[in-house]
Amino acid sequence: MKDAIRISSPLIVTMILSLVIGGAITVDNLESGATANEPLSVLLQILTGVAGLWVAVAWHRFVLLEEHGGSLPTFHGRRMLSYFFVILLLTVMLALVAGGAGALAGIVFGVATPLFAVAVFVVLVAVLWAFYRLSPMLPAAALGRPLGPAQAWAETTELSGAILVTGLSLIVVSLFCAAVAALIMFQVSILIGVILFGVLQWAYTMVGISILTTIYGIAIEGRDI
Repeated sequence: MKDAIRISSPLIVTMILSLVIGGAITVDNLESGATANEPLSVLLQILTGVAGLWVAVAWHRFVLLEEHGGSLPTFHGRRMLSYFFVILLLTVMLALVAGGAGALAGIVFGVATPLFAVAVFVVLVAVLWAFYRLSPMLPAAALGRPLGPAQAWAETTELSGAILVTGLSLIVVSLFCAAVAALIMFQVSILIGVILFGVLQWAYTMVGISILTTIYGIAIEGRDI
């Protein structure tokens, strides 16, 4: 936990800034009736994105290379940029596949039928599964090792069932925790609920990065869990 907090400190700081400054902007807008402060909001989103890349790369390297860094994680700019482009590639690939499958389901079943809803759910689950099957590309980018989609897919074949269960379990647990936090926010205390949401977001992010790291370690490096 100490290492997790230290390595994720850039993300924690940006999350707190987003919470405090974003909350202040929202209150000001509600009181004055003005529109949102878009430049500042965009800047906060960019900072959070950079911090997320920084932490993801640092966590992969901490677990797989035992790279500890100092009081802050080591800033690997080139590896972060590579990581970003891999995320962009996976997003475009999977979005095209999901869009095509969804359009086909709409043509076959019609968009206002229960079968279409079932088909959309199946497509989303398939996209989630495909993302985790291809996810070793991300730790590979963090480590500076070449790994293409075909190799990542082939190397995760034996883990395909476990990967699907893991991805679905993460979503179910996160939705349950979010529901509890929302219940606390609206029924107990807004402040406690907001803090709980922040903690859960941090935990979800770190667990998600750890799952990607674990899949890479087992599928690509042949490690034991």
